[in-house]
Amino acid sequence: GLLPNYDVVTGFGGAAEGDALVLIGETKGSLGASIYLREVLNREDGAPPPVDLKLERKTGDFVRDLIEAGELTVVHDLSDGGLVGAAADIALASDVGMELDAGEAVAHGFYFGEDQARYLVAVPNADEILAKAKAAGLTAAVVGKVGGADFAGKAATGELFRIPVAHVREMHESWMPNWIEG
Repeated sequence: GLLPNYDVVTGFGGAAEGDALVLIGETKGSLGASIYLREVLNREDGAPPPVDLKLERKTGDFVRDLIEAGELTVVHDLSDGGLVGAAADIALASDVGMELDAGEAVAHGFYFGEDQARYLVAVPNADEILAKAKAAGLTAAVVGKVGGADFAGKAATGELFRIPVAHVREMHESWMPNWIEG
C-alpha cells in the first residue's frame, strides 16, 4: 500500500496504563488452519476463516480514518495468533501489562481465533470508539484493559493465564538464539 502521509501512521507501542482495549470487528472464533491448531494441538486441518472483501474494506477504511483523524495511536490487526498474538505484540512494544477478558465467549476461539477484518486498539476512552463503530455499522467491544506488569486473560470461568510481561519478552527475544544454538 501507499502511505500519503508517513507522519500519520500508528504502531503497536504507546499503550498506556488505564487504556481500554477495544476489538473492532466480529469474533466468530475461527480456528481452522490457525497457528493455535498447528502449534498447540499439532494439527493442520480446517478451512481458514472466510474473507468478506467488502467488510475488510469497510473495517479497514474505518480504522484508517480514525488514525488519520488522530483518534488512534495504538492499532494492531488481528491475524496470525488472533487476539492473544496482537495483544502480546502491543504489550511488548508498550512495555506494559494487559488484562484480557473473554467474558461468556468460548475462550479458545476468542483468544486464538483468526477471524478476518478485526483490529485491536488501545484508547483512553472506549465509549467514543464504540459509538463511532456502531454508527458505521461495525461490531466493536471492550476486551480488556492496559496496566500492571502481567499479560493475563480470563473467561467467565475465571483466570486462564497470567504471565509477567518480562517473561513474555524473554521468551519472545530468546527463541531464535535458542533455536540456532540447539
